[in-house]
Amino acid sequence: MAQQKSGAAKHSSDYRDRQKKQAAKLGIEKVFFNMPEGIKVAMAAEIKRHGYDQVQELWQDLALSWIAQEPEERARRLERPDAPAFYISPKLARQFESASMAELKRDPGDQVVAPDYKSR
Repeated sequence: MAQQKSGAAKHSSDYRDRQKKQAAKLGIEKVFFNMPEGIKVAMAAEIKRHGYDQVQELWQDLALSWIAQEPEERARRLERPDAPAFYISPKLARQFESASMAELKRDPGDQVVAPDYKSR
C-alpha cells in the first residue's frame, strides 16, 4: 500500500516539480564541479566585495563576459605559458623514489653515487 504524503510534503513535492518544469522550459541546468578551497575562498571575497547576493550571479556574469569577448581574446587568456605542463605531487614523488630504490636493488650496476663533500 502506498504511503500518503502529508499536506506539507505534498506541497513541497509539487513545488519541486514546478521548479523542475520551469527550469526545463527556460533551458536551465545545474552544473557541478570541484573547486580548490583557496579559489572558493577568493570567490567568496569577490562576491562580497562586488555586492553579489549569490555565487550563481557572479558565475553567470563571468560566463556572459567571457562569451562577449572576441575569440582571439579568449584564446589569449587561455594561454598560460607560465603554467607547468604537469604537477608532481609529493605522494607521486615518494612512489617514484621507492620504485627507483627497488629497481636499484634488483640491478645495482646502474646506481649513481653522489660525491661525499664532507670528507674533503
